[in-house]
This record gives sequence, structure tokens and C-alpha cells, in this order.
Amino acid sequence: MKWLINRNFTLLSIGQAISNIGDFVYSTTLLIWVYSLGGSAAAVSGVLVAQYVPNFLVGPLAGVFVDRWNRLRTMLTSDLLRAAIALLPIFAPGELRIPVIYLSVFFLSSVACFFGPSRTGLIQVLVADEELGQAASIGQVGLSLAFVIGPALASPLYFLVGPITAVSINAASYVVSAFCLWRIRVPAADLSPSAMRARTGELAQTETPGGLKAIVQELRIGFSFVFKTRVLLVITLLILIAMFGGGMINALDIVFVKQRLHTSPDFYGYLTATSGAGMLVGSICAGLLAKRIQARYMLVGSMILLGGFLVIYSLQTWFALALVFSFLLSFTNGGLEVGVAPLMMLNTPRHLMGRVMAVINTTSSGASLISIGLAGVLGSFIPVYLLLLIGGVLVALSGVFGWLALPAPATPEEISSVDGPLAVAVDIERRDTVPL
Repeated sequence: MKWLINRNFTLLSIGQAISNIGDFVYSTTLLIWVYSLGGSAAAVSGVLVAQYVPNFLVGPLAGVFVDRWNRLRTMLTSDLLRAAIALLPIFAPGELRIPVIYLSVFFLSSVACFFGPSRTGLIQVLVADEELGQAASIGQVGLSLAFVIGPALASPLYFLVGPITAVSINAASYVVSAFCLWRIRVPAADLSPSAMRARTGELAQTETPGGLKAIVQELRIGFSFVFKTRVLLVITLLILIAMFGGGMINALDIVFVKQRLHTSPDFYGYLTATSGAGMLVGSICAGLLAKRIQARYMLVGSMILLGGFLVIYSLQTWFALALVFSFLLSFTNGGLEVGVAPLMMLNTPRHLMGRVMAVINTTSSGASLISIGLAGVLGSFIPVYLLLLIGGVLVALSGVFGWLALPAPATPEEISSVDGPLAVAVDIERRDTVPL
């Protein structure tokens, strides 16, 4: 098996793996730094707010411009901007340091709204359709390694040498990622969605840039495309419910350790480490199975397993068994990513990928925020294990819904009957699934 698929994808994967490690080192360091400066949970929560808000304010508009600009150039510019932004907290005077940290997180997250959809669009160009599942698995393996390595490096670095080293590591990781992107060689016509639009006169007239009205119209086309494309709509609903359950775990897990497992919160770190190991192993296994199991079955099967494991986890009272099911919960994440990514990329024309990603990212972020907020409110008078149990049941039922609702892949006869790969994007009223 060619784990790194081809030269260009290898460069992309290496750059992203290093950048992800830097991100986790940075985010963990900032949480510790802000808590030491502000001394309150409210100060720490400000970091999370600054991280999520751009997904709503910037994300949808970013999708419009990602679909106009050269994807590789957008990613290069984003990395170089983030390298500079990451260093801002170092130069802030003491009394302004916390506000500058909030601003840096906000700007980093805003720039990421351009980078993420561009990366997905670039993968569409670099990787053949039949290898998209494997590509998603490789990306998830890199993210899982970063999840394990980054926080493990951040704490000792902070307490041994201070925050400046960790911040510098993140800035350097963006520069390494930019260098890897610079070495990628792809024809310019494959990187510019505007060049693809120019091939179809009707679509070019519909989406020609022309001020605020054109931006709003292109944004509307992206939302309409998702809501009227059966595969993408079902995926969006499944992600919404999965992130809702994930938000419950993130908000309540440390309370669950004390309230249900009757264990000191100091042991919460072991659950986090076990979760990272589960993500890594699950991503590898999903990659091995990607060519043997259809993406839709990988996705919905993982959803059903995730819900079931969350139900069982919520009922645990013994810490050792909770560790086992924490591993299994994260193990299913590999299947979710390897299932979602190919379905999304195969059912989205390249010139619409930015807007589709914006819709999905905004939905998932909204679900996470709502679930975290509800968990905080409901957790004060409803037992935590019961909330996790309800979340698990909802996730499992959504997997069953996805099993019934996701359509089978288009047959070769159906694909050949379509007048060109962009025909479906011109008439979005006539579609349940998007031909490849």
C-alpha cells in the first residue's frame, strides 16, 4: 500500500502533520498561560470563544472567496500570515497580554477558515477518487499524532522554559507547512475555481465577481447546493448530531470522572491520553478498510458504534473500564473522517468546495457550542451520566437514519448520462445526488 499516495500529497501531509503539532502545542500553552495570568475559568473560556466565533462571522464568507482564488496560493498566504499572528502574544505588554492572546486566537481561527476549505479543494486535485478514503485516513493519523504529541510537549515546555518557546514552535510549524506547499507542483488551471467556471458560460454569468451582491448570491448558491443535495444534507445532519454528542463529552467528561467514576480529576489526563491513542489506532484501521468498505457504510457504521460506546461509557462506575470505552469512543473517529471526506469530495464540484465546507464547518461549530452551553446548564441539575447516555442514544439513532437516508453511489450509466461534470451545479433544483 502506498501510504503517502504521491509526491504532492506527501508534501501536503508532512506539512500538515507538523503544523497540527504546532497548533496543539500552541493551544494548550495558551490555556495554561491565560489561566496563570487571569486566574479564572472565565479568562480561559475567552480563548475558546475567540476560537469558535470566526467560524460564524468569517467562515461562510471565506467559502465564497476560497471558490474564487487559487487554492494553493491561498494556503501559502494563510500559513505565512498565521506564522506572524502566532507571535503576537510575545510582543504584547503585560497589561495587554490577555486581550492580545484573544485577538491572536481570533485572527488565527479566521485565517484557518480560508485554509481548511482550500486544503480540501486541493486534495480533490491531488488524489484520485478511489484513493480519497486513504487520503482522509492519512490526514486523520497525522491529526491524531498531533493530538497525542502536542499537549504532551506543551506542559513541560511551559513550566521549564516558559511560553515563548511553545509560541515560537507554532510559528515555525506554519513556515514548514508553507515550504511544503511551495514545493507542490500542480497545473495552475487545476487550482483556480474561476478557471473552471469560465468553461461554462451560464455558470460564469451566474457567479462572476461583482461586489456585495455577487458575494451574497454566491453564498446563497453554496447553501442551496448543500440543502438540495441529498448526500451533503444528510452528511451535514450527521455531523451536527455527532458534534453535539462530542460537545457533551468535552464539556462534561471531567465532571463525569468525579461524579460517576468517583475518581480525582487529576486522573482526567489518562482519559485524554487513552482518547488520543484510540484516535490514532482508529485512523490507521479505517485507512486499511477504506478500499473494502463503501464510504457511506464506514460513516454510518462509525456513528452507530460511537453512539453505542457513548451509552456504555456513560454507565461506567469503574475507572479502568471507562478507559477502555474512552479508547473505543475515539477509535470510531477514524471511521467518521474516512467516511465523510470521500462522500463530501465526490459529491461536490471543485468550484463549490469552499462554500460547501463553510456550511459544514459552521454547522459543526454551532452544534459544539450549543451542546457545550446546554451541558453547562443541564449539568447543574441532571446527572452527568444521564446527559451522556441521552447523547449516545441520539448519535446511534442518527447513524441508523444515515444508513437509510444516504443513497447508493451513482452507477457508471448514471454518470455517463450527465452532460459534463458541472452540469449538476448549474441546475441545483434537479438533484438528489451529484454525479461524479
